[in-house]
Amino acid sequence: MKDQVLKLCRRLKKTTLNELVSILEIDTNIIKKCISELKNEGAISINGDLVVYLSAKNLKQKRIETKRIETMFEFREDYEKEIIMKSFCLEIPPQKVAILLRLNKSCICNYYLIFRRMLYERQLKELKKHFFEKPQIARYRQFYDKNAFFYVYNNYVFVTDKILRGKKEKNYSKSDIRKLSITYSFLRRVESHNVNESYMFHRLSEYIWRKDREYEYLYTDLKQNLLNIC
Repeated sequence: MKDQVLKLCRRLKKTTLNELVSILEIDTNIIKKCISELKNEGAISINGDLVVYLSAKNLKQKRIETKRIETMFEFREDYEKEIIMKSFCLEIPPQKVAILLRLNKSCICNYYLIFRRMLYERQLKELKKHFFEKPQIARYRQFYDKNAFFYVYNNYVFVTDKILRGKKEKNYSKSDIRKLSITYSFLRRVESHNVNESYMFHRLSEYIWRKDREYEYLYTDLKQNLLNIC
């Protein structure tokens, strides 16, 4: 029975519990049990009412997203770690770094992906700390028809994929509005060269992190503060 559910999910890509019950004409509780088992096996994911089939590519990407940098760096020599970190800070394309280190391009892409994820999560954690102390009205801008929500604290712009809610949210000061306007123009310009909307919010936070900062700062911050490498 579980195989039938999986085959149907694979064919439909995205479906709902009611749709599965209607097509398979099987008891709802049996379908729920199959869905639960398939989710635990990583074959599908649940997003609200949607049951989403995870292709082999998506499964691989999901595993990469949950990997810790300590695990990724475990089998790398110190000089390799240094080159990967420095290359990321210098925005050297992954394919060039792969040639230099004689590694697969996808391997370097995975390191870059994790760095971006960590940068996003760190600024989100800091944003929430500021927001719940001094709630601020969100400003949103669109990229790829998706809303990105922005906040400004201490002259730094933070970005998130979900709006934050608090009591007595205050509006922006004139200097904050100016800072956001300049940052948005910068983000729109650099993101216009990217045709892939995947991990858009991670890239936006990376661009903000890089803006107006020298390589020495980026490298030290990435290595010591983000990755905690002495």
